[in-house]
Order: sequence, then C-alpha cells, then structure tokens
Amino acid sequence: MKRLIWIAAVLGLAACANDATETASDKMLPQSGAKILSVPQGAVAGCLSVEVTDGLAERIETAQAATRSGGGAMTRSGVADMDLVLERIGAERFARVFPYEARYEQRHREFGLHRWYTVRFDSEEELTAAAGLLSRVEGVSAVEYRHPIESGRRGPMVPAAAARPATRAAMPANDPCLPDQWHYNNTGNKTLGSYGNFVFQFKAGCDVNLFDAWKLCTGSPEIVVAVLDEPVQSTHPDLAANMWVNPHAGENAEFGNDLHGYNFCNRTDKLNWQGNYYDSENKEWMYADHGTHVAGTIAAVNGNGIDVCGIAGGADGKGGVKIMSCQILDSDGDPANDADDAAARAFVYAADRGALIAQCSWGYGTNLKTEAQWAGIAQGMEKRAVDYFIKYAGADDPNAPLNGGLVIFAAGNDGDIVGDQMMWPGAYSPTVAVASMAPDFTPAYYTDYGSWVDITAPGGDYLYEEEGAVLSTILEDPAMQFRDGRKASVGYMQGTSMACPHVSGVAALGLAYASKLGKRFTPAQFKSLLLSSVHDIDGYMKGSKPFMDVNGGVSLLNLTDYRKKMGAGYVDAYLLLLNIQGTPGVYVQRGKESEIPLDRYFGGSTGVLLKAEATPEAKDRLGIGTLAVRNGKLVVACSKTGVATVRLSTQIGQTSVSREIALIVRERVAANNGWL
Repeated sequence: MKRLIWIAAVLGLAACANDATETASDKMLPQSGAKILSVPQGAVAGCLSVEVTDGLAERIETAQAATRSGGGAMTRSGVADMDLVLERIGAERFARVFPYEARYEQRHREFGLHRWYTVRFDSEEELTAAAGLLSRVEGVSAVEYRHPIESGRRGPMVPAAAARPATRAAMPANDPCLPDQWHYNNTGNKTLGSYGNFVFQFKAGCDVNLFDAWKLCTGSPEIVVAVLDEPVQSTHPDLAANMWVNPHAGENAEFGNDLHGYNFCNRTDKLNWQGNYYDSENKEWMYADHGTHVAGTIAAVNGNGIDVCGIAGGADGKGGVKIMSCQILDSDGDPANDADDAAARAFVYAADRGALIAQCSWGYGTNLKTEAQWAGIAQGMEKRAVDYFIKYAGADDPNAPLNGGLVIFAAGNDGDIVGDQMMWPGAYSPTVAVASMAPDFTPAYYTDYGSWVDITAPGGDYLYEEEGAVLSTILEDPAMQFRDGRKASVGYMQGTSMACPHVSGVAALGLAYASKLGKRFTPAQFKSLLLSSVHDIDGYMKGSKPFMDVNGGVSLLNLTDYRKKMGAGYVDAYLLLLNIQGTPGVYVQRGKESEIPLDRYFGGSTGVLLKAEATPEAKDRLGIGTLAVRNGKLVVACSKTGVATVRLSTQIGQTSVSREIALIVRERVAANNGWL
C-alpha cells in the first residue's frame, strides 16, 4: 500500500527526532510551495532534485555534520520539517548533488551548487504528490523532476571485419584502418547504387578536412576532453596512451581512486564497461561500446600501427589529447541510474579537474519540447551545471588556451520521425548542437535539425552500407565473452552521437594548436571561431532522399526542409587552425573563375605592384590554372578540391609587404563567396 495519502497532508505529525536533530515543528507546511521545474510526463519514478535556500542549506549541513556516522548513504536531512516529508515518502537517499570538496567549495557555494540535493525514494510513491509536498517545505526553493537520458546512437554497432586493409603509402599515419575513415578524408571513390533519381555515393571533400590540419597540429596532452557517456575502456590498446590520469586520484573519499574518471551512475571509481544485456526487441546483445567509440573519434592513438586514428590523437604513438571518462550512462540495460544526478555531477567534476571540452552524445529525447519544460526557470540543476562548466573549466590553469569550457551536444536522432523539434540539452544556446551528415553532404536520414542547431559534422548513414557509417574503436577486453560476432576492436556506428565527437575532436585539435601558439580565448571567442570554420551545406539541400522508415517502408526526406537548419555549415579542421593562426581562409568554387577583393588585406594599396604567387606544389594540389591580380582583386581558377596557401605581396611606401592566405577549393561555396 502506498504511503502517500495527501488529504490532511502532514498536519500535526511529529517526527521522532534524536538529540542531534532539530525538534519537529508543529506548524502547518506552507500552502503555496516552491517552483516545480520541468514536467512529470516521462520522469523517473522515485527520484527528485531539490534546491534549498542558503538558510536551509546551512541548517542541513549543521544537522548532518552532527549525526553523520562512519559510512552509508544519508537518508534524512536532520531538519525536522524536511524529514517529516522524507519519512512519509520512504526516502532512501538524501544527499548533496555536488559533494563537498575543500579545493573547490568556495566557487561551488558562489555558484549555488551546495543548495542542490538528490532525493531517492520508494518508486511506488506518487511522483507528483511527492514533488508537491517537498515543494511546501519551508526553505525549499525548487523541486525538479528527473528524466531519463539516452545516447545519440541510431541503430546497431556493426563490428568491422577481422582483416585489416594495408595502409596506403599516401596516408599520413600507419594506422591500418585510417583509409576507411572517410569522415576524415573522403576521396569520393564509392558509388553504391540508386533509388529513383537519388544516387547513393561518397563525395570527395565530405569530411572534416583532417589531413591538411594534421600538417599544423596533431594534438597535445595538455588538452583534456571529458567524455560524458558510457564508460570509456581505459585499457583499450588504441586508447590507453591517451587516457587522462588524475594527479589527485584517491585524495577525495567521495570519488575513491578515480584514476581515469568516475562512474557517476553507480557512484564508484570503477568504470563499468563490462556490463551487457540482451535486447529482446532487436534480438541482439548490447555492450557498452558507445563511449569507447566516441572517445576513439576524438583521441584514438595515431601512428601506433593499431586500428584507427583520432582527430586529435597525436603522432607516432604519442602527443594526443587526453580523454577523461565520466560514466553517466549505465551499461547493463537498467536505466534507473541514468537519470539521477549523474550528468550534472559529471559536468562539475570535469570542470574542476581541468577538462576544457565536455563531449555529450546524449540527450532527453522527445518528451521535453520547450525550454520552459526543460529548465523551468534559471534554477534548473543540469543547466546550472552546464553553466558552471562553461565558466570554470580551465580556470585553475593560467596557461590553458581556453579560459572556461566548451560544451558540445549531439542534436539527436529523431528527425525522420518528429521533424523540426528542439532537443535538450543540445538546444540550450550556450552549448554547441551538432547535426549529422552522410558521406555525400546530405543530412543523415535520422538527424534532428532546426534553427537551434549550430554546426554539422559526419555522423554516418547506414543507407550507404556499413562503410558509410563512422569507424572507430569498440570494446576489446579479453575478460569479456562477446556474443555479437566481433573479431576486431573497431566497429561502425551511425548517429549524431558520432557527429558530435568530430566537432569535439576538431575543437580539441584547435585548442592544442592555440596552446602551441601561446593563444588564449574565452569560450565565446572560441565558439565563434569554431562555428565560422565551416563550409556551406545548404547548397546540397534540394530534391529528396529515400530512406527506410520505422514501419519498414521506403519514405522520402524533403531536403529543402533542412535548409538553414543544419547550423552554420559542416566543420573544417584545417580552417579552424587557420583561423586560430590568423591566416585568412578564402573559399573558391572548383572549376569556376573567382574574383576576390584584396583591399581588406592591404587597404587601398592594391595597385599594379600587387602580385600573387603559389609554389609548384600548391599549383599542382589545387590544379591552379589562373592566378593573377586585376584591378585590386585576386583572380583564381582551380580544377581540384583541396587547400593550399598563396602569397600576396605589394609595396606600401618604401616597404615591401606580404602575407599568406589559404585557398580552400570546394565543389560548392556559400553565397558570400566564403568570406569569414
């Protein structure tokens, strides 16, 4: 029988208080309660988050300090009016969301983090009634429903074949599967058939332009990326060398020996990648490959002769950015812990421990459709934690290239089902929301889209067979008995989950390069650089694209629906590094003579003395047929896509002046000719 009989409420009920706690009040609970955030639809049973005032927080801290014993979870606040309600709902846990840490407590308190508590209670209790009664406790300022989070993966993981292709001589690293990572360097060498007028094919340049970027930078161990996801296998042979190592591991009892990160689902220092379960609906075994796959795209070790490459994975087996594993998704098929306070705690943990990027390939699905439903007001706990990361990540290192943090979210995978709909937390404007494209510049059939999306990256699309998905690391643990036929430690996945780490990896590469150059940015400055380091994608949004719908039939995506709803464009790693370096990048359309005004480089000194020069290598790379200066404009025509630099020079007074610009040749360019 349920405990909650909310008629006479708790009038006159007395708590059994011991000497260390306050005496129960005999006054009525207030009739008008605190703000209740979010919505109960789809919320997790037996779980609420509570924000209290500074006064009540102080009373709780005093009472709990007096009653805390040697171990075990706290189940009561020590404050009589609050405990009256906690007793009635069968509270099994009542504790601060963000635990006390002497090193960071001052800024936690300044940010109000100390006022948030988690309440876990009997899941049979009526959730809305429990929220209502908690909201009426004097000193409670907000009560928030918790909603289940889900990864941004769409469809199964497909293990790669056991045989490794030989690395082609032209590849910049000796990792044997690098040629199959089209999302880094797409040569457009595959056509897979057609449906109606639509041809499924890989198109050259549909990638993040990584090989050119690697000529400037391959990563830096000074940059830490927190992967908030399933656990990352820290022992994976292609990830181990790029795992973050906590210099303060074991110093805080709350987090135990958190050497490579922490398991926020189960509140343990053991990253549980060995969990698995059988998905009876899809008739397949499910393993915690998602976090490891995401991490591999960012920082699989480059040049070690093993498996795949990471965007910022270093070179010759060393020098990559570091991965901090923050497990917020469980790996045993039980979502009960996924929606607790795991994500919020992970943001704060990662910021305090030096991560500069929070990689988030997860979200809240379609239950929360508006910002009001997600955050309610500015008091929302997850929103507060995201804001904390953006403000304080990197704050303890005066040499960090970012004075704050960057939070990057997958946009979601329901676009073919729900259309243009906001997805949270990715739609929260201070974050970066990433949509997904297929190997031909078209939207991946599943990607969410809308005016709230910030940027696009390759996320894979199984319509182009498994090789059209993203290839990265998957679990390889000899202690596990895999039953899905895998014979390799790499596999294919598709989803905005896979697009998101491309942007995180490019951002990490950019921060590594900024650190190398001794440059430092605010989060707003760097976010602006990132979102302007893109190529036009709207030119590909015409006609329709066939896909297999959820009912097993063939449907059509109207590609015009995606115009202006895939963010600024698709990300280019090389262009970001040029922007950080300060070298202007100019887009040129392949096969078309372009005129580029040069007064922005030399003011009015663009007369007959100005000339343009390119090396023989640059001419060959881009197929430069025309390179001249006419009437103060650079006139150029190129027959090949790619990137190369040209040198402009002129005479200003008695001084010879020159500078380099990067010509970026693409099949299509934006209507403004690509000027940044």
